Amino acid sequence: MANAAVISLVRSLEELVQRKPHLISDETRRMVDSVLDSLEYFQAFLESTSKRRQKYCRKVEELEREIRMEVEKAEDVIELKIMDGIMKKEGLSKTFLRTLVGKIDAPRERKAIRKTLLPFVKKIDAVKRNVMGSSFGANQVQGYDDSTNEDLLPGHSSRNVAKLNPENIVVGLQDDLVRIIRRLKGHTLTREIIPILGMGGIGKTTLARKAFDDFETRHRFDIHIWVTVSQEYWIRGMLMEILRCISELRDTISIEYRIKSMLLDNLRHTSDETQEVSNDRLMDSIYKKLKGRRYLVVMDDIWSSEVWDLLTRIFPDDNNGSRIILTSRQEEVANHADPDSNPHEMNLLNSDNSWKLLREKVFGVEQACPPELQYIGVEIAQRCQGLPLALLVVAGHLSKISRTRVSWEHFAISVSNVVTNESDICLGILALSYNYLPDHLKPCFLYMGVFPEDSNVNIVRLINLWISEGFLSDELEGRDYFEDLVSRNLVMVRNRSFSGEAKTCGVHDLIGDLILKEAKKEKFLQVTKPSEEKLRHPRRYSFHSRDQAAFWKLSNIIRTLHFFEGFKKLSKQVPLLVSFKLLRVLAILKVTFQRFPLEITKLVQLRYLQFNCYDHIHWSVSELYNLQTFILGYQVAGLLPPTIPVEIWQMRNLRHLHIGDFFSFPIPSNKLQNLQELSCLALTSCTSELFSAIPNLKKLQIVGNYLMEMKRERLNSLSCLKELEILKYRDDGIKPSRIPSMYALPTSLKRLTLRFTSLPWEDMANIVKLPNLEVLKIKDNGFLGDVWKLNDEEIFNQLKFLLISWAGLKHWEASSVNFPKLQRLFLKRCMNLEEIPQDFGEICTLESIELHDCSISAAKSGKDIKEEQESMGNECLSVLIYNHPC
Repeated sequence: MANAAVISLVRSLEELVQRKPHLISDETRRMVDSVLDSLEYFQAFLESTSKRRQKYCRKVEELEREIRMEVEKAEDVIELKIMDGIMKKEGLSKTFLRTLVGKIDAPRERKAIRKTLLPFVKKIDAVKRNVMGSSFGANQVQGYDDSTNEDLLPGHSSRNVAKLNPENIVVGLQDDLVRIIRRLKGHTLTREIIPILGMGGIGKTTLARKAFDDFETRHRFDIHIWVTVSQEYWIRGMLMEILRCISELRDTISIEYRIKSMLLDNLRHTSDETQEVSNDRLMDSIYKKLKGRRYLVVMDDIWSSEVWDLLTRIFPDDNNGSRIILTSRQEEVANHADPDSNPHEMNLLNSDNSWKLLREKVFGVEQACPPELQYIGVEIAQRCQGLPLALLVVAGHLSKISRTRVSWEHFAISVSNVVTNESDICLGILALSYNYLPDHLKPCFLYMGVFPEDSNVNIVRLINLWISEGFLSDELEGRDYFEDLVSRNLVMVRNRSFSGEAKTCGVHDLIGDLILKEAKKEKFLQVTKPSEEKLRHPRRYSFHSRDQAAFWKLSNIIRTLHFFEGFKKLSKQVPLLVSFKLLRVLAILKVTFQRFPLEITKLVQLRYLQFNCYDHIHWSVSELYNLQTFILGYQVAGLLPPTIPVEIWQMRNLRHLHIGDFFSFPIPSNKLQNLQELSCLALTSCTSELFSAIPNLKKLQIVGNYLMEMKRERLNSLSCLKELEILKYRDDGIKPSRIPSMYALPTSLKRLTLRFTSLPWEDMANIVKLPNLEVLKIKDNGFLGDVWKLNDEEIFNQLKFLLISWAGLKHWEASSVNFPKLQRLFLKRCMNLEEIPQDFGEICTLESIELHDCSISAAKSGKDIKEEQESMGNECLSVLIYNHPC
């Protein structure tokens, strides 16, 4: 944790020198350099302690805590001084920097902190020698020598990293899965409730997911619904998720649009009663859609009977064999839902299955465990006491350390100490994994505590938050950090894109408990829950409940504020935000302001800002000169897109700009060199002049309008974006567009999504020329026409993933030559398609073909391709067919 504070202060000082040189005199610069030298020393010391794993040494822990506290205080002071200097147009005084150097170099009685640290550095080396023992040799210490140690080094990766992937974990669950599937397929016609009970981390959700995804089981049901409840549930969110599972995409979009329209029409008359009526309407709609249909529902992680009482009325019992699976830790919930149903109680793994799970996650299914590690591996597995989650986390660590007997024996001792000394065995084991984290990963991991339980966290937004907090510098580094946490089984990937890239993530409930425990210990984060003990002066605050009293007691040194629950009168609290001058992150969800909150524009240290508003963006937002990410849920009625104020061009540090619905960009008056992501831009703003002023844009989402003329000319301007990799274009589908010539679209494009664009298939001849295109998604009549014919010269050289959804395509002429690197083909609602080109079976890279709600003939052609390939000995191609008409 100290390392994150040091890095943050280093970046603050570097930004001060680079961006405000007029505030820095020569003597002041020398003092800044002196501070940076001290911070560099701290970093080296902290890295050294991290590698040697001396976290059990209380003196080192105290020293690190002291470094963190002094550095955080220094950063608070310097940023306040910067603000005062900007507001008063004054430079930094020599006296102030001299005082700052004193605080950094003399945390105790103004003695130089270097003199304080040096004895401890020597002592750490002595402790290392004593622990390892002279019998190993000075330079031959296996598992801990710097030249050979692979133990959790920053940036370390391994092919044999254990993945916390529920879809692949079936060890010890085979018998459970058979029993659950037998109940799902049972001949009982009455609606049956199947509770799955067990402690946290035992695999309830995994078992439910395996049963839910079973191919034969799914075909017995017309509708499949998965909804996660959790301890702090949101009824409206669950209803919308259920409705999304039931409804086709068009219906869901229409429903959400009607809800937005209703909110706009009743903006000044919103009340709890209106919300309840709206929920009642949603419940009635769900009930009607389920009436007469055989459905399979999973209600995952349900904690209270009240939730069941609220939702049970939406599930009709039509004596048609519908099933509802409940997963819970609470037996009373299962008995309340159906006293006559026999709960399926999960047991801990036995010794054999524990070792099997641990072995497979560390070495893989096919690779054998070295004989010298077999005995100690079994011992480590036994000390996890059969809990799958603990075994997975331990496997994540074992995958990171060197595969030597010494390293494993040392780790086994640590596991034993934790199990023996901790009252909560599982949290103790999980805490061990946290203690072994490199320092640079700890704040990123603890930051997951900001989000409510069972949240699906957008990974891109998460990385942007890490950057705004000062934990790291750029998105690539953030992605590496994220993958490292996943590889250690501390963070789970919840959803992936069609191309396989991780989109959302979360943590297990027990991991979440660990995060809150450690965050409280470090005063890293305070979460407002009814049962949470309040901390004094935490640096980050996240509101998971409507505890307005806590808001009035916030310290002015707060740096992060997240509101996941809306206060009824939040507008009264907004003026108080001005007092939080050090605020870097402000995210207000589930509340929509009627007027743009001008008080927010006074928080000049903000790096990340997210809120919803019915008003136009005020020009004073440009005063947030540090802002990197701006996410605005923008809902303004009217056909013409609202325009962002021209002052936006002064925000030179802006990296990500997301405006709800769609908006127009003002004529450039400057350049935004750092802007990398922009959505949802109105097509009317697409000009060469605009795109030349944002030359480093990598991701762009465009929204068209049927009033728009000269669409082709607007799209041609995209050629100015030489760095663009991802383009999403959504039109209204009323007035067909035309794709520009092959030279107009940026050749740098890797992903392209076209929706409602109503293009002729002939225009695909231009897209095929994009040399780097890897992902192509055609949605909702993105292309119109019965025939798509490709000649042998039209080759998608790099395309790996192709999706065609809601298309009227009937005849598709193509061959393996046209798609030499295709890995996955996904077809949805292609009801007129006669067949998939039979030659696709010869694409050597093709891994899967998926058809959802397609024609009988298309489904048959997919089966024929698979059978032909199997007859030739190719067992690698997977063909999945869902819900094709009978």
